[in-house]
Amino acid sequence: MDCGICGSEFGRKVKPNCATCARCALEELRMSHAGTLIGNEALREHVRAASTGSMDGAGQAVTLGSTLIDTHESAKSIALRRIRNTIREQQETVSRVNEEQEQLRTQIEERKRDIAARKAAVAQRRSDLSSATYSIDRRRAKELQNAKELAEAIKAEDERGHLGDMYKRVWCCKKAAEVANLRRLRHRSEHGSSRSQYVIGGIRILDLRELNGAHHNEVSASLDLLARLVVRVSGYLCVRLPAEITLPHKDWPRATIFPIDGSYTAYNIPFPGSTPISSTSNSPEASRSFDPRNDLPRPRPLFIDEPLKDIAKKNPSALKFFIEGVSWLAWDIAWLCRTQGMTSSFNDWQEVCPMGRNLWHLIVESAQASLHDLDRELAKLKAADSTANTPARPAAELGMGHFSHGMANGFLETAEGKKHMKGWKLQSPTRVVDKLRSYLQTEMQGAEWEVLDEKEWEMEQEGTGEDPGLRAAGRSSRGQSEVVGKGGTSGGLTARAGGAEKGSADEGQGRARGHYNGWTKVKSRSEEERR
Repeated sequence: MDCGICGSEFGRKVKPNCATCARCALEELRMSHAGTLIGNEALREHVRAASTGSMDGAGQAVTLGSTLIDTHESAKSIALRRIRNTIREQQETVSRVNEEQEQLRTQIEERKRDIAARKAAVAQRRSDLSSATYSIDRRRAKELQNAKELAEAIKAEDERGHLGDMYKRVWCCKKAAEVANLRRLRHRSEHGSSRSQYVIGGIRILDLRELNGAHHNEVSASLDLLARLVVRVSGYLCVRLPAEITLPHKDWPRATIFPIDGSYTAYNIPFPGSTPISSTSNSPEASRSFDPRNDLPRPRPLFIDEPLKDIAKKNPSALKFFIEGVSWLAWDIAWLCRTQGMTSSFNDWQEVCPMGRNLWHLIVESAQASLHDLDRELAKLKAADSTANTPARPAAELGMGHFSHGMANGFLETAEGKKHMKGWKLQSPTRVVDKLRSYLQTEMQGAEWEVLDEKEWEMEQEGTGEDPGLRAAGRSSRGQSEVVGKGGTSGGLTARAGGAEKGSADEGQGRARGHYNGWTKVKSRSEEERR
C-alpha cells in the first residue's frame, strides 16, 4: 500500500514518513481489533443468554472447538445451582431461627422459674406480714412496756451507782475534816450566851472581819491549813473551784490563790516576790520553764509576815493583794457550799466571812445529814426489786455530792447545774473584796479611838495619882485588843469614830486636864508594849 501523500510503500521494514503514513499503517490493526471486540461482545451476549435462560426456541447449540454445547441445558444447570444455593441459605436461616427459638425457650423457662420463685417469695412475705401484723397492737404495747421497764431498770441502776458515788464523796469529805482536826468549840460568856469558835489542826479559823486583831503567824497557819482542806474536799467532790488555789510545792513555798479569769492556765508563773528563773539563767531549760509575758495572772498570797496595820503603813498594795486573796478563798468556800445544796445562804458578804463556820456546815453537818439520807435511799433500793423504779427523791434533793465537774450525772455546766446556781447574788467575789477592804480600813482608822465618859476619868483619878488620860488610854487599849483578839468586832465603835474623829480632836484641845469626856485617842497594844 502506498501513501497518497508521500507515495512511499508500507512494509514492516519501511517506517512511515508522515502522519498519513502512520494512519494508514494502523488501519489494518484497527480493523482487526474492532473485529475481535465484536466477537467478544457476541460471545458475552451468548453466555449471558445461556446463563439466564432467556434464549428463544427449544434449544440452541453452539460449537466450542469440537464440542457441541446445548445452551438450554446449561441454563437449566445454572438455575438448579442457584436453587440449591437458595435452599442452602434458607436451611441455614431455618437452623439459625431454630437455635434462636431454643434460646428463647430456655430464657422463657428461666423466666418462668424466676417468676415462680418470686411468687413464692411474695407469698412468703405476705405470710410473714400477716403473721407480723397479727395482734400487732397488743405485741407493740408489750414491746414498748418491756423497753420502758428496761430503761427504768438502767436508770435505777445508774441512780444507784450515782448515789453510791455520792456516798463515797461525802464520806471522804467527812473523813478529811476529821483528819484535818476540824472542830467547833463553844465558849459560854458570863452572861450565859454561848459563842462558837472553829479550829483546824488546833489553830483558830479566823473570821475575815477579825483579821485586824489577829497575829500574823496565826493568820498564815490558819489560811494554809484551810486552803489544804478546801483543795482536798473539792478534789473529793470532783469540783473545780472558780479561783484556783495553789498549795505549797517545789519552788512555791506558800499557799496562794489566783483570780478567776487567770485560774487554770498553762503558763508557768513564778511565785510572788521571787526572782524569775530567766533573770538568773540563760539555759534552754530556764527559758522553757518561765513565760516572759507581762500579762500573766498574778497570784494573791494567803499569808502575811507582819500585822495588817504594819502592812497597811509600809505596803498598801500588799495589803490589797492579801485582802483579795482571803476574800477569794472565802468566796470559793461559799461557792462550794452553794454547789453542794446550801442554796439559802451566802446572799450577803458578811455570810461569806466566817470561813470556819461555812466549812463546818458543809463537810460536817451537811455531810452527816447527806450520809443519813443516802443510807436510807440506798437501803430502799437494796430492798426493792432489781427492776424497781428510781428513788422517790431525786439525787439533787439529797444535798451534798450530786453536782460536780467529774460525772455526766449532775454535771455543773449543764442546764440543771446552771439552774441550781441561778439566783445567787454573789456570782462574783468583787463585792466581797470591796466590802471587806472597806470594813478593815475603817476598823484600822477607828481602832485608836474610844469614847470615855466623865465617870471613868473620876474613877481613874481616885484610884491612882497618874495622869488620868494616860491611864485611861492604856486600859482602853488593852480592852480594845482583847475584844479584837477574842473574835469580837469594834464595828459600832469604829462607825462612830469615823464621823467624830475630827470633832473630838478639836474638842480635846479646848479642855483642861481632868475634864476629858467623849472621844479620845488611845495607844495601841504595840506602842504600850514598846514602852
